[in-house]
Amino acid sequence: MAKVSSAREDLIEAAVELFRARGYEGVGVAELLEKSGAPRGSLYFHFPGGKEEIGIEAVRRVGDVVTAQFRSLSGSGVDMATFIERVFKTTAKGIKDRDYKASCPIAAIAAEMGSNNPALTDAVVKCFAAWEREIASAAEARGFTTKNAADFASAMLASIEGAMVVSKAQGSVAPHVNASRAMKALAATMSNH
Repeated sequence: MAKVSSAREDLIEAAVELFRARGYEGVGVAELLEKSGAPRGSLYFHFPGGKEEIGIEAVRRVGDVVTAQFRSLSGSGVDMATFIERVFKTTAKGIKDRDYKASCPIAAIAAEMGSNNPALTDAVVKCFAAWEREIASAAEARGFTTKNAADFASAMLASIEGAMVVSKAQGSVAPHVNASRAMKALAATMSNH
């Protein structure tokens, strides 16, 4: 059983992994407790808003980690083709390491979004926007116009998330390889214009 001091972190980590595999609606509170090893009372102590509050925190956590990864990669000074290649190698490794049974938890939650969870929807929207800003910033730093950088970032995010979904379905990293190649070609046509 989890220590009380780690119950909050254990619940968030369990939520990320469970949402990654089955989305938000496919995961129940009992399963979150079982996977985390946290005592039932700790869930409502740390997350008085219940599952939705855990979901929001899980989205923020993944969002912050991925945003930092984009920022670090951009700051490394690699060219745009290398930036793109490294992003897709990272996404391919993540899904392969999970035996193609789980993809991006943010996309899994976004696919189910409706009007029932406005705060969770807002967290997902903000997460994707932060990722687009980081990709656009990387593109601008590599010579893209502001407009082209924003357009490229939108297409890159769609390619990343699409590659995750198709890769999970096909049990292959090929979608990541193909998306990387396509995004490098797109970047070559959009830079310096």
